[in-house]
Amino acid sequence: MNQDQLTTLLRTLLQFGGGIAVGRGWIDADTATTLTGALVTLLVTVWGLYVRRNAGLVASAAAVPSVQAILADPATASAIPSPKVKSPA
Repeated sequence: MNQDQLTTLLRTLLQFGGGIAVGRGWIDADTATTLTGALVTLLVTVWGLYVRRNAGLVASAAAVPSVQAILADPATASAIPSPKVKSPA
């Protein structure tokens, strides 16, 4: 799942939940809109930080078919389940 798909899914789920909360009178529509925007922003930021960590970047590169081999530090190499990722030894 890429970041755009994640954002769309989160926004839809939060709007659905916000619609239920507004319909039941728990919150007003402006509050639901504000909470949805804030939560989507926070969750997408956390997701972006997670996928852009060293191991995530190396795993993304290893998934590219034209990449033959990647040399990484031993900790990163052991965290990636790909035969393309090796540590220099």
